[in-house]
Amino acid sequence: MPQFLQDLVKPESSSVGQPATPYQKSILVVDDDLDFQDLLRHALQYDGYNVATVESLTAMEEAFTCRSFDAVLLDYRLGEEDGLRGIEFLLKNAPDTRVVMLTGFGSIELAVDAMGMGASYFLTKSVGPKKITDVLRKILNCQSNAESPNDIAAFEKMDLIGRNLAFLKVLAKIEKFKDVDSTVLVTGESGTGKELIARAIHFSSLRAAKPFRAINCAAIPENLIESELFGHKKGSFTDAKADRKGLFEECSEGTILLDEIGEMPLGLQAKLLRVLQEREVTPVGASRPVPINTRVIASTNRDLKEEVKAGRFRQDLYFRLSVLHIIMPPLRHRSDDIPLLVNKFISRFNGKFSKQVRSPSTEVMSRLVACDWPGNVRELCNAIERAVVLSNDGDLHLEDIFQHQSSERAQRPEGEISLTAAGEGSLSEVKRRVEEESLRRVLRATKGNISRAARTLGIYRANIYRANIYRMIDRYDIDLREYKH
Repeated sequence: MPQFLQDLVKPESSSVGQPATPYQKSILVVDDDLDFQDLLRHALQYDGYNVATVESLTAMEEAFTCRSFDAVLLDYRLGEEDGLRGIEFLLKNAPDTRVVMLTGFGSIELAVDAMGMGASYFLTKSVGPKKITDVLRKILNCQSNAESPNDIAAFEKMDLIGRNLAFLKVLAKIEKFKDVDSTVLVTGESGTGKELIARAIHFSSLRAAKPFRAINCAAIPENLIESELFGHKKGSFTDAKADRKGLFEECSEGTILLDEIGEMPLGLQAKLLRVLQEREVTPVGASRPVPINTRVIASTNRDLKEEVKAGRFRQDLYFRLSVLHIIMPPLRHRSDDIPLLVNKFISRFNGKFSKQVRSPSTEVMSRLVACDWPGNVRELCNAIERAVVLSNDGDLHLEDIFQHQSSERAQRPEGEISLTAAGEGSLSEVKRRVEEESLRRVLRATKGNISRAARTLGIYRANIYRANIYRMIDRYDIDLREYKH
């Protein structure tokens, strides 16, 4: 037995029929490797879990006739038995039980199969008990993990689907932010779901029964934005034939989303700042302000800090908007969520188009997971919709999915960064995305070792390389724990 376990307090193992004590999560370990089973049992009990162990799928099924479990750690290969069959049983007979699939030989194909069938997580045994207990803490929403949301199912009904650590942090922030009046800034690449986040904040809040309105600041001519936001009085300009309330006044007691806030003209930025500070608007042509109680959420795919430096965005407005900040991770940084999203989209479009398309094969799903998806969730959704519509045999086909993409991007080897993956935008934006992707790939390759990562990136001057790379990590909101296993 490993040395660290000899120093642990070793409570006796739970029997299958023994109920968990109050406030104690119950875990069932299904593994025919008795040494690994013993290792997990001691580590989990030390972490405060009530643990039972069995060695086969038959024994697992019998265990669930005696009691329920909050989570199952399920070995992929149980002698001659296929652990994936255990997922089918659990989904049917214990749908509220979280499943973590374990294997001694991990591969993307196994992960795709497990996640596609409904497993909450997929881990190789080599990650060790610490990582496994961390994952359990996350998916079980334990009180000790403040970064996990309390009701994932409620977010799934709002089309916010995912189990990735970075994505769960976003959901947890929504729960924290929803019932306060502070402004929220949602940033992230196009297609990551920033408007979904704004809607989730509003419709899970105390303002849910009040209006929610979204305005795209880049889609309305500059001379009309002020009237749209603040309203106008009759005769204030040529086409003002009647008094009209602006969106701020219409949404008083509700929420307004200022999408693409980085595109707002500088002159209007000053007026918006005053509205946020004074909580009142003055319609165009009016002499008196109108008090409002509107929750403001702003979103952008631009780096507003860079926009401030370039003089295109007011610094005081940036500070006012970013009281609370949510950063949406791009899909390439949460590729483990792709199987969940794909199956959700297939179900949606089967219903919409009266089709019966099946979940994709392992080969197709592997290609979907390996793709960069620079258009993020929106691009993936459009690709699945196209493939469902074009399917004549009930299967998804790669040529339909990647119809508008180059085969190079869909098959790009790990470690190679393409300009296509960097996406479009200004030179500074492209540079930022390439820099972030390079840093993440190096951290993945070095398992989060800062010194090795800095040397690999060429940031190696003795006194400053650690400070430089830590600044980069902070800039891109990177959680080193994701890379250290």
